[in-house]
Amino acid sequence: MRLGYVLGGLFVTVALFSVSCEKKEEKAEAPPKKEVKEVQKVQEKKQVSEEYALADKKGCFACHDIDRKKVGPAYVDVAKKYAGKENAVDELVKSITKGSMGKWGSIPMTPQPVTEEEARKLAEWILSLK
Repeated sequence: MRLGYVLGGLFVTVALFSVSCEKKEEKAEAPPKKEVKEVQKVQEKKQVSEEYALADKKGCFACHDIDRKKVGPAYVDVAKKYAGKENAVDELVKSITKGSMGKWGSIPMTPQPVTEEEARKLAEWILSLK
């Protein structure tokens, strides 16, 4: 009689274990929507970090910072000043590649050693920081 209880208990334990394992496998197959959104956010940040890396590589942070004034204005302030302007990207590309004077005070911005394409990427990134 005891053998019957032991075998019955063993059967129930094995059955519960297999059901438990099946549920875990189901979760692994279909990631929740929240995880998909997190992956998208990481991809967006990667794009931003590539542009940040370009600004860092080109020495932009020697005179500028994202959220505070240094020698030149903070990039968020540049983004605010140019927000809504139709040709904002082109104006910034010109300032980056040819230099500018008098837009942010008496200290001039010298022409920067960047290609037109790099200047455009930087300008678009700066304008996105508002």
